[in-house]
Amino acid sequence: MNEQQKYRIIMQGMRSGNVAETCKEFGISRTLYYRWYNAYIQQGMAGLSEKQRHPVMPNQVDRRTERMILQYVVRCPEDGPRRIYYELQDEGIRTGESGIYNVLRRHGLSRRKDREKFAEEIRSRKGSRGRRSNSAQSTDNLQPQSIQTKGVKHPRLDYRMEDPNHAYPGYICLQTIQYLGKFPDIGRVYQYIILDSYSRLGLVKLYNQKSSIHLIDFMRFKIMPLLRTFHLKIDHLVTNKSQEFSTAWERGTHKYTDYLHKQDINFITYSADHPEVFQPLHEFTGVLMNQFYQPIWHEGSTSSFELLEQRLDQYMKHYNYVRPLEEGGNCGKIPSDIVLDSRGIQEPLPLWLYTRR
Repeated sequence: MNEQQKYRIIMQGMRSGNVAETCKEFGISRTLYYRWYNAYIQQGMAGLSEKQRHPVMPNQVDRRTERMILQYVVRCPEDGPRRIYYELQDEGIRTGESGIYNVLRRHGLSRRKDREKFAEEIRSRKGSRGRRSNSAQSTDNLQPQSIQTKGVKHPRLDYRMEDPNHAYPGYICLQTIQYLGKFPDIGRVYQYIILDSYSRLGLVKLYNQKSSIHLIDFMRFKIMPLLRTFHLKIDHLVTNKSQEFSTAWERGTHKYTDYLHKQDINFITYSADHPEVFQPLHEFTGVLMNQFYQPIWHEGSTSSFELLEQRLDQYMKHYNYVRPLEEGGNCGKIPSDIVLDSRGIQEPLPLWLYTRR
């Protein structure tokens, strides 16, 4: 109907005083009648004219979200629409996976190799502007990305602990998640590791998924009790830039980062092209592989996830409380003894009680 027809219906309803009868006569609902009536009262005849309708586009992405998607592609070009979708969900941004795909396709980034090329071009532009200042930095003074409060500057990390004031347990703890594989009767296995860089005291827990929720679980129920037992504090927790540890968004928040902030732990991320920072961690995982995993896989005696965890707990007690270190500055010393000596604790403690879930 045009605006004149709507107007006549409204007037007839008003003159007759019987809206229901008028609606029945013209074959419209009372809801529609009052919608026209309210539009006429508010806007006059203009309110009764046909409005140009725009289709609702559930996958349409606003410009701000589109910029965030492109920013994410620069940081993590290997990730596709689904991973970006989950990251946006963590940031509280509601947009569909197909909407993200449409943004990538519109910019010619739907394929991984195109995203990697795009990211490399953006990085090279930024790198050319800061190349002069970066050339003065040596590997001894690597500048990490520190997850911190705005306005607070942290000193550069002495990851080799060359300064005697930094050579103590807790100055640097390294953390990682490693995928071991999918095994018969066990399923997928991920090992969550934290290692004190000075004493080489380590904690390991197995999960069947890789997520920040499990990181918090690992920290809350396995690591924090042990720290309290040793009267130990983590000054710097160092990880790679995996999305389970921190967000890729410049202004974003992350569950694990927030948890560490509440525990007063300074959290620092390094990119994967700094293997020297993670050298103690690589040596530790090598020990685990050679002395624990290879023998039990060879035996073939591990038939369940729970049994694998039990065997690993037994080995880690041996590693931390019995086995002398075979490399590093504390070669020949036992990790737990190094920590106890540094804290001035003379009496032995039943530490294994605090490392079991």
